[in-house]
Amino acid sequence: MTTTFPPMPLLPVTSPSTISACRNLPLRPSDIFICSYPKSGTTWTQHIVLTLLLADRKYKIAASTPCDSDAGKDDLAYNHVSDYAPFFEIDAHWQSSSSTNSTKVLADSVRENHDRLGRRVFNTHLRWDMLPKRREVDGSTPQNDDKEGNDDVNTGPSDDNDSYIHKERPQCGKFIYVTRNQIDVVASFYHHLSNQIEGTYTDTFETFLRDWMDGKIPFGSSLHHLIGFAGGFADNLYDTSRGHDDIGDDESTGVTDQPLLLLSYEKMKSNLRTEVLRIISFLNLTHIPSHVLEEEILP
Repeated sequence: MTTTFPPMPLLPVTSPSTISACRNLPLRPSDIFICSYPKSGTTWTQHIVLTLLLADRKYKIAASTPCDSDAGKDDLAYNHVSDYAPFFEIDAHWQSSSSTNSTKVLADSVRENHDRLGRRVFNTHLRWDMLPKRREVDGSTPQNDDKEGNDDVNTGPSDDNDSYIHKERPQCGKFIYVTRNQIDVVASFYHHLSNQIEGTYTDTFETFLRDWMDGKIPFGSSLHHLIGFAGGFADNLYDTSRGHDDIGDDESTGVTDQPLLLLSYEKMKSNLRTEVLRIISFLNLTHIPSHVLEEEILP
């Protein structure tokens, strides 16, 4: 069965060329994408992930240096969550390539902060079919996945179902998908868009609700968003057809390496500790001492 999504409406801060650049970003195995439909707990999850990454980095550095050495001290911190987990699809986080004006690359400020952190982290509201899937090879850019004349990169699977599923498996990277009760999403999104500067919504909630159900609000239909990611979760496997040795099953722990992790806002509220442990396992963060997790990170 073929599923074709309509074009995704976007905020004025995002252009078609940036959407194309997002789709074609060369992936790295350490990349993390925090994905969600708007108002599903994205910022909360960003804070959790960054807190865990910084703790893991701190104790990894400490474990590899002498106790009396200043080299073992790590004071990396952030003032705003977007410092190290920027909004993937806004124009301000991309710039023209120095080699060609027709190609966009990540902005210098984004790359510099990611270099400090030691890995790339993004938050995004793009659908699964709009996210990058191909691995970086020797610093090169993968072949452009966009179809001619389709800057939005918003089509669904082709008629060849097996081919589509294989194509849409990422070759590397980690993708955390956060969901939330849709009644809470639409109420929160209405208040958000009614009070923001870019793309302010000026009509009533009743009209907003109809527009939201019709997929006319920025980021489109939440149902299409869920269906798109459901395709990724259908088998939740990497594309290993190119023989990448660092992707696959971790035989030493019995844990299968998968590209996608599903979280829900409601489960995070009811049992945060369990969900944080799932994130730690998914990202393979092995350097956080248990007492630090219990006494300093978890509330």
